[in-house]
Amino acid sequence: MINLSLSISLPKPWNGEVFKAEQVGAVNFLVGPNGSGKSQFAHVLLQELRHNDQSARLLSTDRLMGMEQSRSIDNFVGDHFSSGYLKREFEDYRMAGSEGAGIDTILLLEERMDLRIQVEATLNQIFNREILLEWDSGYLMPRIRRRNENSPYRMDREECHGIKELMVLLTHLYNPEYRYLIVDEPELNLHPQFQAFYMNEVRKVAGDPSTDSRKKIIFLITHSPYIIDIRSEDDLRSIVSFDSSNDVPRQMVGDTHKDVSDPQFLSRLNAHNKQFFFSDNPIFVEGISDAQLVTAIMERDGKSVSAAGSCIIDSGGAEEVNQYVNLCRALGKRAHFLYDLDSLFAGNLRSCIKKDETVQSFLLSTGLGNNIAKYCGALDRELTKLIDTVIQTNVPKSLERLREYLCKLGARTQWTKGEYAKARTAVMTSISLFRSDMILIGRRTIEDVEGRLRQILTALKEKNIHVLSGGTIERYLPSYCGDYYELKDERKRRAVVAEIGILADKTIQGELPDRYGELYDTISRLPGKGEVDVVPVLQDYLSDYIHELQKVIRNNSSWTTDEIQHRLRAVLPSASLVFSVRNLTRTVDGQFSAIVDIVEMMGHGRRCAKVSDSTNAGMGEFLIVDANEVAE
Repeated sequence: MINLSLSISLPKPWNGEVFKAEQVGAVNFLVGPNGSGKSQFAHVLLQELRHNDQSARLLSTDRLMGMEQSRSIDNFVGDHFSSGYLKREFEDYRMAGSEGAGIDTILLLEERMDLRIQVEATLNQIFNREILLEWDSGYLMPRIRRRNENSPYRMDREECHGIKELMVLLTHLYNPEYRYLIVDEPELNLHPQFQAFYMNEVRKVAGDPSTDSRKKIIFLITHSPYIIDIRSEDDLRSIVSFDSSNDVPRQMVGDTHKDVSDPQFLSRLNAHNKQFFFSDNPIFVEGISDAQLVTAIMERDGKSVSAAGSCIIDSGGAEEVNQYVNLCRALGKRAHFLYDLDSLFAGNLRSCIKKDETVQSFLLSTGLGNNIAKYCGALDRELTKLIDTVIQTNVPKSLERLREYLCKLGARTQWTKGEYAKARTAVMTSISLFRSDMILIGRRTIEDVEGRLRQILTALKEKNIHVLSGGTIERYLPSYCGDYYELKDERKRRAVVAEIGILADKTIQGELPDRYGELYDTISRLPGKGEVDVVPVLQDYLSDYIHELQKVIRNNSSWTTDEIQHRLRAVLPSASLVFSVRNLTRTVDGQFSAIVDIVEMMGHGRRCAKVSDSTNAGMGEFLIVDANEVAE
């Protein structure tokens, strides 16, 4: 990390709140969902650095403006750069560059041979391109030639966006004039492999300019998992996380990074896992089949995870999920976590949340103290009593498989921590599946265990940690036909595939809550938004249409439906693309009734509304219904 103190008073939407950082990384990643203010922050950061007499440069998202041709516009308003770049306007281009444009790139390549050699060598190596900069009557004409070809072409007019992006990014990355470089969405127009290439070049240049003048500090505002290049603890501490609630951006400070700085964990953060950096409320599950199933159930329930600005991440096991719990806590993300029950008895979920103040407060409010590990220990002891009872007594037939499984683990006094965890999970699974039979062997203990587990899981929900009380996720799948105690991954995969197929069949009967029980209840609490509801918007526009329809009919008592339609198309041409009139019926006293049809939208079928001369359109006294519900 580099000792650079930043104290930035933030404008709207933060309304003067202050972002502070005592240190920054050589490479800093500004991440978060769309609309979270990252670009606004970049401009404020630029001004703050310049205010402190630091040389800083911004490349904004419109950095190719003036370096591309848009024929659909130029044909009507003209192409201001058709002859090249006029020398007497170079200072204007530089001023535009100081505000984030990349148009001064061409000037730099002309004036700085050191930059041109590096950029041209890169383009030559990767794309077989050579840069040609030619003067013609006071205009600088940038051209490109493919190696071994004699016919050059306009760089700014005819070259692909990706190569121009890379040329701009590399020119300003290599430019030693600035100590700080801020790039807004460096991934624009770049294939993932060239995003990775750019990050390799960034690593070569990034460093502390106060100790090495050839280095610069770099801030990257990104939505791309290929740009977020996390290799060390310092990289984690260099992440600045934004959210759509416009809280002050968060960084890992002090020792908050230590719980997630395991090099092996960092090495497993692939492009899919890194999606959570761009979401306010990501959802973490233990495995890929869990992610597939949760997605399918939510989609069948009419909910979209992505529409809620969320994503589902399969973390690769309960222990990996724990790492994300700590990481999301440090970055201020309101993440959700879905665990199998065994995570409570095995691994470090308890230690992961035992210091959490929210969980402690909840336990105190219920009179249970503030030590969740101690309370979980009491649950363990009660479950051990049940284990001994199952092993030592005759049990109902439904519990014989449980007893066989427990005995198979060996002498209970010689069990390891892992075997205790398996046994406790098995007993809780049996309580979930065969509660009435489990009650026969110890009602009081069963009720005590259920009560303790309920309190623990309720406390965990305070931090959006959802643990399935009935065991593993497959226990809730009707298609699962394997053993509930000795689990096989292949059996689970088959069950998930079968359930996804059933969920995709729109003709199946039965409700999701009945089919999946607690699993559905848990999934329904995860972030998701329903289908887009166009009715509230339709009502506003339909109100205007009905009002105009009433006026036309009132003023033209002898007109036919076709004549009325013709007038409405003339008066409301745009609305007539959506609405039309049928079944118009008049009475001698000027009253009428009609049906207004609405075109199909957003995947829904035809809809309509019944209206009459007495319909109060302004007050919305009409209903939009399925067209099939209205008789012809």
